[in-house]
Amino acid sequence: MKQTTIKTTGNTDNRIRLSVAALPLISLCGYLSTDTGFVHPDRVLDVNVMLYVEEGSFHIYEEKEEFSIEAGDLLFLKQGLHHYGDIKCPKGTKWFFVHFNLNEPYDGRELEPFEQFLYTETGGVGKTPYHLLPKTFHVSKNSRIYTKFMTLEKMFESRDYSDNLNMNAYLYGILTDIYEAALPEKHIDANREKALRMEEFLDERADKPFPSSELEEYMCLTFKHLNLIFKKATGTTLWKYHNEVRMEKAGLMLARTGLAIGEISERLGFDSPYYFCNSFKKYSGLSPSEYRRNNQI
Repeated sequence: MKQTTIKTTGNTDNRIRLSVAALPLISLCGYLSTDTGFVHPDRVLDVNVMLYVEEGSFHIYEEKEEFSIEAGDLLFLKQGLHHYGDIKCPKGTKWFFVHFNLNEPYDGRELEPFEQFLYTETGGVGKTPYHLLPKTFHVSKNSRIYTKFMTLEKMFESRDYSDNLNMNAYLYGILTDIYEAALPEKHIDANREKALRMEEFLDERADKPFPSSELEEYMCLTFKHLNLIFKKATGTTLWKYHNEVRMEKAGLMLARTGLAIGEISERLGFDSPYYFCNSFKKYSGLSPSEYRRNNQI
């Protein structure tokens, strides 16, 4: 997996602690671009920032650490710290960002990767555990995490009550996805590693019908066995996961482009627009046309 280039001039650890007992609270979310170039502002915010560069690059300091992040790189900036830039980003740079608050469990303890934990009925006794988010991470445009960025922006801009109600939980899911994807492979048990490989494989084939035979060949195991491994690790089936990835990409195309529904159907590998429309309505509760009217940006 590609690693972000980090130039560090200090030894401070300014990573964000993600509590397992509280949701992040979004204050601002958006997708921006610049036609003239842009220097990151000199500021101290009372919120955390997740910054993802889709195209171009950014040069940012956080206290004594210097970060050069390129297209596909993600950076977390921690609340209460001094952030600033001194180099203008290139023209045409595009980025996605989220400002969010967290009640960080400073008296808690860091969970080991994939460590199981339970709360007792007494509630709140003991120290709140947390996951330590990576400072930087690389997110491919083919990954489901990238698609979720675009979905989160749509939820934030939406006036729909359900979107507003669920967007903080949706962000929590994105953050835990990033945490898990950034774990060193040595910490991942064999079945979970297989499930992650299958997720990546299906993410890259969202524009095709369900590729069961290709998956069998890629993993060198029967589909039945692969599905059992995947369901145990993720709680869902391979077919449902692949369908969710396709429908999320369809929703993104409907909201962000003027492509005809037939063309979207073709790009996602459906046999016919009728089958695509049927599948999309089963997934979202809306026809593609209704979804576009309600969500187009």
